[in-house]
Amino acid sequence: MLIAKTLSATSRQLVRKVGALGAIRGKHSVPDLDYDYNELEPVISAKIMQLHHDKHHATYVANLNVAEEKLEEAKSRNDLAGEVALQPAINFNGGGH
Repeated sequence: MLIAKTLSATSRQLVRKVGALGAIRGKHSVPDLDYDYNELEPVISAKIMQLHHDKHHATYVANLNVAEEKLEEAKSRNDLAGEVALQPAINFNGGGH
């Protein structure tokens, strides 16, 4: 039980630090690829690479930024329930990013 409490406390500290870093860094953005879309052909087509990078990845990034903005608003209102409710969106979109 002590390990679970320590891990929980450590996790909370990590979340705060990561949140603080996000505030310092600003918004997330889609990184540029180090290669052209067609460089993975014939395994992955340029069209699929462009779709994935410009649409799918960009959507994850946009939704992550929105969720983090809402998280900051919830924090400013001391709305713990709102903060907790945003965690799935942050996890999903952060993971997609």
